Amino acid sequence: MGIFGRVLGLFESKHLIYGYANARVKSRKAKILQWENFEDFSNQGTVDGVIAMLERTYYKDVLGQTTLSSVSKAEMVELAAGIHYAEVVGKVWEFAPQKARPAIAGLMRKWDFINLKMILASRRTGKSWEEMRPYIIPAGTIGPRQLEAIARAEGEKIFMEVRRTDLGREIFGQASSSIKGTELEQMFIQSVRSSQVLNQLQVLLDTAYYNYLSTGIDIPDKDAQALQNIVRKEIDARNIINVLRLAKAGVKGEETIRKYMIQGGTMRHSVLKSLLGMEDMQSVLPLIAHTLPVKGDVKTLVDLEMAFKQEIAREKIKRFYTSTVSLGTILSFLFIKEEEMNNLRRVVRGIDYRLSPEEIRATLVAY
Repeated sequence: MGIFGRVLGLFESKHLIYGYANARVKSRKAKILQWENFEDFSNQGTVDGVIAMLERTYYKDVLGQTTLSSVSKAEMVELAAGIHYAEVVGKVWEFAPQKARPAIAGLMRKWDFINLKMILASRRTGKSWEEMRPYIIPAGTIGPRQLEAIARAEGEKIFMEVRRTDLGREIFGQASSSIKGTELEQMFIQSVRSSQVLNQLQVLLDTAYYNYLSTGIDIPDKDAQALQNIVRKEIDARNIINVLRLAKAGVKGEETIRKYMIQGGTMRHSVLKSLLGMEDMQSVLPLIAHTLPVKGDVKTLVDLEMAFKQEIAREKIKRFYTSTVSLGTILSFLFIKEEEMNNLRRVVRGIDYRLSPEEIRATLVAY
């Protein structure tokens, strides 16, 4: 077979594999919330106003599922946004071709880590499961009942509940090479009482996630390289935040910091080492500019983390938005739906915190 025949065969093969799923995704992409919607939401001034507008969209049904006396109106919207996103992921999974499923499953695994980190941080501040629930994104492999069991567990039982999950077994399997099981168990137990231990445990979870992402996902065709480049950037961002967070919590030893560094990024260890002890963000930004240039007004660690999230989200959407008849088309849609969810959550939080429409829009990601 000549070159033209091989190229034609590849084109026909991709159409057979991805054609139906891509058509379904494109029809859904036409209905997503647009920037104008978020401008209108942020101008409402009240969460009730946002809810009234959402009830004229496909969020109407899911909002009806979240009318609970134990949550505020803003939490109700956050809960609805998470449930809708999880439902969309489930529907995409149903029509996604078999070849695309390992990548989708791998990328959705991040919600297990995010949910677990949120539960650990919430337990540290004394929050109940009812207070945590609106912030859960049920799109991973750990179901709401398992998450609730982890949130309600007392003392050493939290370690046992985490270990019962597939994610827990993976974490402990990865961590066993660098940290003893008994030490890890004590970290889970003590994270409720110590902010320093909580920070170390959250860094350990970040490390486990990105190790999994860089080695555990089988991604076909050219989209693999593009996604790997984005993962490297996420690792760099995570390492920067983790170094600054650990240093702020009082962890200054270079060897201790090194133990929690995530492998697979592009930033040199010498640059990360130079961040130790830095508290002024204006001193941090020039050091990281070559790898991760940051736009906007960054004054705190929270500002820096938000700037990283926004920049990487934009890159994900931009990179895969023009993909045709491929895994990239499906990923693009899932990335956009994720940012739709995040934007909705940021709008209602901003209104709850009495931010101006302009301040709220500065936190959003356009897609």
